[in-house]
Amino acid sequence: MDIGSGTQDILLYDSEKNIENCIKMVLPTPSQIFASKVREATRLFQNLFIKGDTIGGGAFASALLKHIKNGLRVFMTEDAAYTVRNNLDEVKQLGIEIVTQPPEAFQGRTLILEEVNLTTLESILAPFGEKLNVDAVAVAVQDHGVSPKGTSNRQNRIQKMQEFLKKDAYLENLAFTGDKVPADFLRMKSAVQAANRQMPRTEIVIMDTSPAAMLGCLQDPDVEKAHQVMAVNVGNGHTMAAIVKDGRILAVMEHHTSLLNAEKLEHLLSDFTKGRLSDKDVFDDGGHGLFYLQRPAGLSELEKIAVTGPKRSLLAQTSLPIHFAAPAGDMMMTGCVGLIEVTKRKLSL
Repeated sequence: MDIGSGTQDILLYDSEKNIENCIKMVLPTPSQIFASKVREATRLFQNLFIKGDTIGGGAFASALLKHIKNGLRVFMTEDAAYTVRNNLDEVKQLGIEIVTQPPEAFQGRTLILEEVNLTTLESILAPFGEKLNVDAVAVAVQDHGVSPKGTSNRQNRIQKMQEFLKKDAYLENLAFTGDKVPADFLRMKSAVQAANRQMPRTEIVIMDTSPAAMLGCLQDPDVEKAHQVMAVNVGNGHTMAAIVKDGRILAVMEHHTSLLNAEKLEHLLSDFTKGRLSDKDVFDDGGHGLFYLQRPAGLSELEKIAVTGPKRSLLAQTSLPIHFAAPAGDMMMTGCVGLIEVTKRKLSL
């Protein structure tokens, strides 16, 4: 399950089948679904009590803030409130009230947040004779981690990736088995707990969405043969680029897609590959930042620029020699294919 800001992309992988014959779905992401429920409550002028898991904020968090601006109240339990911000003081400053139970005589609407819903998925598959008798559940969600005081969550996100990759510069080191998720990755931990509740005896692997897409890019048949590649995921929310040589990460950059146009992205990627772009340059521009584990040699040394993501058409407007990656023949499954690969590596399947 690759849960992004716009869609959740689901692949039921069976190694005994051609991957093209495996079941796959592209559905609205839980953040969008819960945002719709909030907007409905706003129209009906209902206060909200929200409990459950920590999920992706995005559209849901934006809808909550509009709800409050309309003079309505929002009550959230701590776990649910981390959906909005990783700092509960910041959540309270937005006007959200942190509680353990709904107020006495509460007459509003109650929402129960859940991002990984395997029970519902199984009910969708049941009429087709499919059951979730699986060896592993692999999930990708975006998680910035809880930032130390005084550190931007954008900085914290890129610094955490650098920290893990400095130890061993392969993308699978940005994935975790269920019992190894760092304590400050609250959304990842919540997703693992949700999966464990529903499938307590099944192996769980969790990864951030952007690195999952990077790894999926590298599984494209025209990309996996190349020694030095730049993989670019132009997502709905984030754009990440990684320079990879023989499977090892040389450098990573991440920005916000909404702040990019074709010309700007082309310049950023060109300067990135030449080592002319700094972490401060990207951060000051509203992005997350970048790091170099090894200085890249430049565009001329890249055998492929593999591009994926729902907003990949931005790069089609540039002069860069791009290749639209489509592992398993479907760009929307890029993250899922990355999850399959990382699960094989982490669990030795």
